[in-house]
Order: sequence, then structure tokens, then C-alpha cells
Amino acid sequence: MSEFLSRRGVLGVSAGLTAAATIPELAWAQSTDAAAKPSAPTEPRPAVATYAQTPMVDQIALSPDGKRVAVVTQKDDTNYLLFFDVADQKVKTIGLGQAKVRDLMWGSNTHVVLTTSATISLPMFAGGRHEFYLGRSIDLNTMKVRTFFAREDKYYGIVFGHMQRIKVDGEYRVTAANRHMADGYEFNLFSFGFDSEVGKRLVLGNNATKEFVVAPDGRPVAYADFDDDRKQWDLYFNTALQKGKVDFKRVYIQKGEALNYPDLLGLGRDGNSVVIRVYTGGDDDQIGFREISADGTLSEPLDPEGAGKPRSALFHPTTWRLAGFSRNDDWFTEEWSDPLMKKLYDALPQVLGQGARTRIASYAEDPRKMIVYTEDARDAGSYFFCDFTNGDVISVAVNYPDLPQEWITEKQAIVYKAADGLEIHGYLTLPPFKEGKNLPLVALPHGGPHARDRINFDWQSQVLAAHGYAVLQPNFRGSSGYGSDFAIAGYGEFGRKMQTDISDGVRYLAAKGIVDPKRVAIMGASYGGYAALAGATLDPGVYRCAVSVAGVTDPRSFIEYVDMQTGDSQTSVLYWKQLMGTGRESDGISPVKQAAKAYCPILLMHGSDDTIVPIDQSKRMDKALKAAGKPVEFITYKGQDHWETRGTARVAMMEAALSFLQKHNPA
Repeated sequence: MSEFLSRRGVLGVSAGLTAAATIPELAWAQSTDAAAKPSAPTEPRPAVATYAQTPMVDQIALSPDGKRVAVVTQKDDTNYLLFFDVADQKVKTIGLGQAKVRDLMWGSNTHVVLTTSATISLPMFAGGRHEFYLGRSIDLNTMKVRTFFAREDKYYGIVFGHMQRIKVDGEYRVTAANRHMADGYEFNLFSFGFDSEVGKRLVLGNNATKEFVVAPDGRPVAYADFDDDRKQWDLYFNTALQKGKVDFKRVYIQKGEALNYPDLLGLGRDGNSVVIRVYTGGDDDQIGFREISADGTLSEPLDPEGAGKPRSALFHPTTWRLAGFSRNDDWFTEEWSDPLMKKLYDALPQVLGQGARTRIASYAEDPRKMIVYTEDARDAGSYFFCDFTNGDVISVAVNYPDLPQEWITEKQAIVYKAADGLEIHGYLTLPPFKEGKNLPLVALPHGGPHARDRINFDWQSQVLAAHGYAVLQPNFRGSSGYGSDFAIAGYGEFGRKMQTDISDGVRYLAAKGIVDPKRVAIMGASYGGYAALAGATLDPGVYRCAVSVAGVTDPRSFIEYVDMQTGDSQTSVLYWKQLMGTGRESDGISPVKQAAKAYCPILLMHGSDDTIVPIDQSKRMDKALKAAGKPVEFITYKGQDHWETRGTARVAMMEAALSFLQKHNPA
């Protein structure tokens, strides 16, 4: 920790840094001030579980007063809530069982709020089983647990969307939305205190309502509807906001297809307007950001120099007002317009090291107190409490405490040309202690497909590299992070150019002499799982074997499933049709329909609780491959979901995948 202890206060604070005692069950961050990596290992290769187990910190949050930290961690599929004072770090633990924890926040200085989920069926929700979310508060003094909406009439005890902490006349409360089971399935926003079992309704929406915006003091500001039948997006604004009353009026209308309607994001810069993000389709196909005032006036585009580029709005952690934009590239870059937030963000390299990749994980009410995540070529992920009021930087936890630094290998950014000349960015991970020449390769395409890989620590590529494989992670066309034109380039290219973008990367590395073109495998999850199967059926002669985790196998039946799951909302259906095509057109890119063309061994893995890509997709592929006499293995994991939440199953899946790769494409 010498690098940190040598620092002094920033932002004009002269106090020295302090270090705290080691936290029981939470390891200290590793030093990033390490010597060059040795040419041969001094420690044995870590077990697969060292990489594949869930990281030490699943969720982390800082209390409003900046004095306490809460952490959710998992061991053997059991989740635990750990909480402690920053000053003494004496940890207390609450067992959470096998609940799937999705979010953690402080509701007050003595209450934590957890969002968990369960894979269940509920009446009035179409399509069978869904992932439903529950909001619960825990009083850390009494250990009393409360479930939001449990006492509200005609509501299931579930929540929709993100919960927020508000402060009304000095009282902390939490907002949560839910659908009323009568009166037209209306979508309403409530706030809940911690001294009452009954909530207070803030906004009465309707069955088309999608999003709400409230002020930090709990005043409802706006909400938005989208009507699928009319193809119309409506914005309702509280025109009595300044009087402390509620009087919603429709102030703005936009007509268009479901993929084109705006997103209501939050408060505008003056606190009396709201910010919307406008799309023409796809995650990155953005026109830009606008503010809308109470009279419906639409501002000029915000952040015009970023038009068409991947970016997100930044909101001040205390005022909740628009205060900048973040850029989405190899890593995240925050560009704050608020002077204090800019000063805090720009100071992080001084505190945590110039080479570190950082992101702010949680703020106190005073944003000068924060928890910061950091990683670099020697650190697989650490958390620090930073107090810019006195200069303290205190280690909180490290994600992979048993992973030796010498077995962490840094990704390299690469650029190559697709067959049609389109420039493709991606990442190459080379195995430690080996020369980057004539290596076996695993192509590891990401999910989404409107997502992207970054240069950050990635446990899957690290496992594969540690076992002797080079790993290619291509951001094929249609990936997010490269602007609207690149996103549009993926339309209709599912299984086509999106697929050959991956094998073009293989050929690029082979031409460089880095990999052996005769020793290439492909592996992926979700869309990456589809890409693995498409590689084995639609892109002949490239791969020696394929591993598909929770992959789409038959576009037509998958779109039917999405249609059944989403009920009245056609947004998801249109999204997938835009990428895949429809009917017989999509049969040509269906690994199930093309199973007879499979030319290499295939491993299918799928969790039984997957509600995003149902396990039926892998069952169809298994059946089709067996009927065609093709080599296939199929492993199911009970209780595992699309996000690989169960740590033991995640380890088992990676061990099975590695064993399969070593058999059919040995390193």
C-alpha cells in the first residue's frame, strides 16, 4: 500500500491518508506497485474456481452520511450482507440465503434496501415464468425485514424498475413502482418510509406508463407513456411542481415505431425540466439528448459534439440534475460539467494511480465521500473508500484475493478489417509465460448483441489464457460503443456479416502468426452462444469445436417466445426481427434448421431458470444435432439463470467448457 500511503490530501486538503485494519472476510486490495511479471511462474496455476467464482464484492454501497459500508457477497451459492463502520471496519454479517441479489442501496443511515429476484409465474403476467423483482429493507439495529408492497391492496409484493432514496422533510424514504392488479393494470409510483408498513402513492399512472422522474425531496416531476397500438410516446409533466402540488398535464407527444420512442432519464440542469434520450433504433443509434420544460418546450440538442457517439447522461448524485456525460469506449470516461464533480473525478488518478481504470461505485450525500472501484494490469479489481474532505483513502475489498498477480494477463486492443472493409475493434488476451506465436485460439464473442467487450479484467478470458489459449473478443458490427452507423451495420446481419466479422478476426491473427489457424475454437454465452453455434454450422472450416452457453438456436421460435413473454409490448419483438429477419429468411441463419451442416463437436450448456433465452432453445439444438448424427454434449444446470448468478454452477460450467476445449482443441 506504499503508493497510497505516500499520497496526501487533494482538493486543497492537507490531511494525510489513513489505512484501516483488515476486514474479516473481505480482503485488502492488492498493491499495484508490482515488479515486472516473471518469465516463468513462481506459483502454480490457480484453479478454475479462483477465476470463475463470483467476485468478493457482488454489490457495494455507502451510507448517506458516508460513515458505513454495506457489501453483498456470495459463498457456495449463499449470499451474505456485510456491513461495517468505515472508522473501525468491524464487520457484522446477515445471511441472505440463496436469494438472487440484483441491487443494494442504503435507504437511510440505519436501513439497507435490497432488490432480489425470483423465477416464478404470477397470474395476469403472460408467458409463463418471469424474473420478478422484490424490494426489501433491513433495519440494521433490529434486523427487522420489510417487503415493499406486501401490505398494499391489489398489488403483488414485487417492484418494477429502479428504486431511489428520497428525503422528505428530513425523513428518508424509498420510491418503488408497481402495477395495480385492478383498474386496468395501471403502473403507479409509491414512496415507503421505514416506520410504517404502508406506502404513499406519488403518481397514478396507467397501463402504458413506462418511466417516472422524481426530485430528491420526493416531489413527482414527470412520467412517460408509450402506447403500442397508437405508436405514440406521451410525456406528462407536473405543472404545479413549484407550488409543491401535483397536477400532471401532457406536454409533449412523439409518434413513431416502438424502437424509436424516447427514454425519460431524469431532471434537467435547472431542476425544472427533464432530460430525454432520443433514438432512431438500436442501443447506440442516438439522435441525442434534449431537455423538455413544463410547458413542453424542447431544447436544442445537448452535448452536440457527441452526436452519434456512444454516451450516457451523468446526473449529480445529490441534486439529481443533469451534470455531464460519460463516454463508452475501452473504458468509461466521465465528463462532468458540474465544477465539484469534475474536480473530484479528475483527482482520482492522483489518488489511485495514473494507470488505474476507475469508476465510482457509490456516493454519500456529500459526493466528496465515495467508494471507488479500480483495476489495472496487476489488480483484478479493488474497492476504496475515498474522503476528499480530509484526504482519507481506505482499502475496502479485493474481488479475487486468491489470484496471484503473475497469473493476471492484460488484454491488448486490436483493430482489423472485415472482408467488406469495415474496421472491427476487439481485444486479444495472450497466455502468461508463453510467446505470442502459433498459439491455440478461443474466439469469445460477447452477448447482446447490442453490447460490447472492454479492456477490463474478464474472468473468462483469464481462465482460458491461464490454460494456454489466446483469446479473441471481437466487437463485431452491431456492437454498442461505436456509434449509430456501426449499430445500423448489424441490422439483418445476424448470422451473416456479424458472424464473419468474428472469423475475419481469426484470419487476421493467423496471418500475423499469433495463432495457429488449425487450432481454433469458439465459445460464447447468450448471443455469443448463438455465434458459437453459427460458427459450427454456418461458417465452415474455421473451428475445431464450439461451446454454446444459453445461446439462441432457432430465431423463429425465439421470437415467438419473446412475443409471448412481452404481452402487449412489441418493442422487443421488433428489435429481434430487425436483427434476424423473419420467417423463412431467419431459417437460413438457424443453427437448428442447419444442424446437418455442423462440422465440429458442440457442447451445449443452459440453466433451467433462464427467462431471457429459454432452455428450450438448447433442447431444440440437442435434438436436431442428434437427429443429424452430429457429435453433441448437453449439460443443464438446475436453478441457474441467464446471468449465471449461482456461483457453484458458474464454476462447474467453466470447468466443463475447459475440459471440452482441451479435448477437442488442446493447448
